[in-house]
Amino acid sequence: MKAFYRISSAIVLVAMLSVGCKKEKAETKPEPELPRPVADFSVEVPDTLEYNKFKFTSNSTDFESLLWQFGDDSTSTDPNPMHKYEFDDNYKVNLTVRNKQGFTSSREIILRVADPNFDPTKIGPSYFKTIGGTLWVSRDNGGGPDGGEGSKKVVDDNPNSKFLQSGFAGDLVIKFTLDSAVVAGGYTLVSGNDAPDRNPRNWEVQGSEDDVKWITLESAAASNNPNSVNYKWFFTAPNQRKFWHFKRNNTAYKYYRLRVKSNWGSRDFQLSEWSINKKQPD
Repeated sequence: MKAFYRISSAIVLVAMLSVGCKKEKAETKPEPELPRPVADFSVEVPDTLEYNKFKFTSNSTDFESLLWQFGDDSTSTDPNPMHKYEFDDNYKVNLTVRNKQGFTSSREIILRVADPNFDPTKIGPSYFKTIGGTLWVSRDNGGGPDGGEGSKKVVDDNPNSKFLQSGFAGDLVIKFTLDSAVVAGGYTLVSGNDAPDRNPRNWEVQGSEDDVKWITLESAAASNNPNSVNYKWFFTAPNQRKFWHFKRNNTAYKYYRLRVKSNWGSRDFQLSEWSINKKQPD
């Protein structure tokens, strides 16, 4: 029996020593905290002929990894990447850096990408005139396309004539098929010479390569409130010409169409001119 107690005591002693060792191992000193990372970068245009291509240089400190977000769904993990933007616009560029312990730092800027030779107060000539093509409308004037206010008046390059559709129902489509595909820079509309409630209020301009799949290049909703951001779409006089540049288009389309969804309440619709244009004059 005494031998049994001696063996039991030895087992307990070994167990206690084992627990003590585990406690000593668990009480290791924590890893020293590393310096916190700081995100910083600079931007330059290496070649003035490529105004939309930028060189990004990280000046960050105390980091292990980084991530660039260029604001156009593109990213990079290169410390000093080159990036070319497809469209002119304002982009949020963000750099995030991280150290080994998971601490992060970010810096964000708004980057303006703009063609220095672009003049927003001007638009180029009409491709309907310089390239040519054929016009189609979903429903014409009662007098037909060649009538006094028929559909051909909307592309005759004469702001004093107009296309009039009676019984307007918000489903008018005016389509022009160019003789050859071209990248359009913008479009123009000229208001009619009659009651202002016949002028367009909501419309879309679309392009297509095959007359099947259509891409919306502009979606407009006019407002007659001078304090509204959409007031620029509102016609304030008869035979008034307005033009707009497409912000995001670099595809050559052969088919262009104007979809008029609403006017200002009249049962008739009027439009003196519509054109698809070159971005800038020659």
